[in-house]
Amino acid sequence: MKLIQTNRNDLLGPLQAVSGIVEKRHTLPILSNVLIERIADQVHLLATDLEIQITTSFSNPQKNPENAQVTVSARKLQDILRALPEKTEIILEVQQNRLQLKAGKSRFNLQTLPAEDLPKLGPITAQGAAEINVSQKELRSLLLLVQYAMAQQDIRYYLNGMLLVIDDDTLKAVATDGHRLAYATLALEKKASVHQEIILPRKAVQEIVKLLGETENKVGLNISPTQARFGFGTVDLITKVVDGKFPDYTRVIPENHTKELVLDREPDEARDGPEGEDAHRPDREHPEQSPVERTGRIPAQW
Repeated sequence: MKLIQTNRNDLLGPLQAVSGIVEKRHTLPILSNVLIERIADQVHLLATDLEIQITTSFSNPQKNPENAQVTVSARKLQDILRALPEKTEIILEVQQNRLQLKAGKSRFNLQTLPAEDLPKLGPITAQGAAEINVSQKELRSLLLLVQYAMAQQDIRYYLNGMLLVIDDDTLKAVATDGHRLAYATLALEKKASVHQEIILPRKAVQEIVKLLGETENKVGLNISPTQARFGFGTVDLITKVVDGKFPDYTRVIPENHTKELVLDREPDEARDGPEGEDAHRPDREHPEQSPVERTGRIPAQW
């Protein structure tokens, strides 16, 4: 049965959008697969790792299309499509327990698994959920300002992610690894009806940043105590949140400081060289301070 007949690029783009979360090795073999589902003239793709789920779709009109669904290895299918010349016409046919890809005189057979066996994340419940809309450009910029400070494989699991806070008409992003802390805010066009705080997993943050574009197109955020949904364009990403209490970041951010220093982001070429570098050594700036006083580390109990 013919599942898809399309241009190689039309399938590769959506496949790359969902396959970023697919692990090479997993305890459940089907989690290495991508779900390809045809419903009338729409083709839907879905991938999940049990913590994050990404879906997307594209239009693929055909004469008398039959609804069908199948799961196939995301990595193998992606590698095949990448190896084909651009704009190559391809056909995907379902044949018993395999998927055959035809491209010119080439034939590729891929093993399939039943679509019913692929686990899916449930929808976000409306009760207690906060809904906001921001542009892709603004949200991507906010996440990029903070994501570098996220911990990686820290025993304090609540640091292996990013705190998102929806507070009235402000979206806040906070991350720390116990040694440094990053904090950024974004003004919202409308006040949120519900105050909500969640910790996004590190992997989800990285995937969202990769998928967002530098455009003014809107992103719809639905945030509940257990899940978060990001919808933009044809992409829909749902992620579980980290179950834990994020440290009180307000304790380490100075409030009543009387001095503020503003520096250019680009280095001053006039100060390059041994003399300029020596002049900016920490022990030359504040010789009367001890190393501990100069570092200003985050409290050890974090």
